[in-house]
Amino acid sequence: MAARRAVVPGAADHDGRRSDVRPAHVSRGTPMRIVVVHPSDELYGADRVLLEVTEILERRGQVRVLLPRDVDYPEHLLTGALAARGTRSDAVDLPILRRDYLRARALPGLARRTWRTWRLLRRVRPDVVYLSTSASLLVAPLARSVGARVVLHVHETWTGSERRLLGAFLRACGTVIAVSDAVAAQLPRPADRVAVVHNGFTVPAASAADAATLRTGLGVGPHDVVALVASRWNAWKGHDVLLRAWAGLDRPDLHLVVLGAPPPSGSAVDVDALVAALPDPSRVHVLGSRDDVPAWICASDVVLVPSVRPDPLPTIAIEAAALGRAVLASDSGGLPDIVEDGRTGALVPTGDVAAWRSALDALDASVLHAQGGRAVDRFDTMFTKAAFARRFARVFDAGVGLGTRAPQHENEGVR
Repeated sequence: MAARRAVVPGAADHDGRRSDVRPAHVSRGTPMRIVVVHPSDELYGADRVLLEVTEILERRGQVRVLLPRDVDYPEHLLTGALAARGTRSDAVDLPILRRDYLRARALPGLARRTWRTWRLLRRVRPDVVYLSTSASLLVAPLARSVGARVVLHVHETWTGSERRLLGAFLRACGTVIAVSDAVAAQLPRPADRVAVVHNGFTVPAASAADAATLRTGLGVGPHDVVALVASRWNAWKGHDVLLRAWAGLDRPDLHLVVLGAPPPSGSAVDVDALVAALPDPSRVHVLGSRDDVPAWICASDVVLVPSVRPDPLPTIAIEAAALGRAVLASDSGGLPDIVEDGRTGALVPTGDVAAWRSALDALDASVLHAQGGRAVDRFDTMFTKAAFARRFARVFDAGVGLGTRAPQHENEGVR
């Protein structure tokens, strides 16, 4: 039997269509019911953004976070971080859009998870469903069908058939937030229907003593230059380009620290094999997944982001700026929003091995130190947690009926 939907007579969504969802503002004393759908249980970029978002949402109502159980996350890092703050989370069957699930043999399983999620939403009857990434978009029409308002937070770039597929579900979203201008520009939705809000963070402090200890553990000298790359080992993150560029260097004072691990699903790169094939792998330190990334940023002189596809707004680049480190990054996606070329780091032609080799060969500790100081100033202006919270709250509140018109860009109306 179809779920009953509350209709607001005469109300219209952002796209001008008559609304079939109830207003999210509820009677005094009745907290708003907010369901958050997130596609992973790790602590990478989008996971850390989710922690910031749930803190904002919990000031507006009762928040329940739904996490997937189709992928095994042995450490359940996000679950632990949410629990430490007293936020409820549940591992459930979610129809997360993973590439492997779009094959014919995987579609029945995706359909079952879709059905179970719809039944869960019908039982919970949320006022608002917040989808933390595009991978959760299949939930949008399900949420709409039970009368919830849908807020989508886009961290990804959509291309080709992926853009057509995801665009079909976008109509069910009343409010769309993009993490950068580059992300907003490629969405199949009018620009005035997308709000750009740069991510913001409070990065845990790491002491100089901790950084010195980590450097000592690597066996590097006081005048050596340490470069850090920290991300999942997805094929598009550019580890192969970086290591091919590294292979041609003659810089015995330059060390590379590699943090991260292969993704639980999707295309990955074998970092260990690439490093083993280097002419001199002794200056490349592959340390795997770590929970002390800020300390490693402080132990480094420069942070590298060599993505070969447009990286929407990499968290690691923002964290590096917050901790006073220069960033050497590809010149695509949201990276130009973060890195001011020549002042807070440098931008390198995406996927260009020779250009990366030249940029790495030019690294100079004194220049990097000066760029890192300017990076802190840029972070304080654009990427603080307070700025993100203020801007996100304005857009969210306007989208669910708690405030006025949402700004289309994070700086609109912000003082």
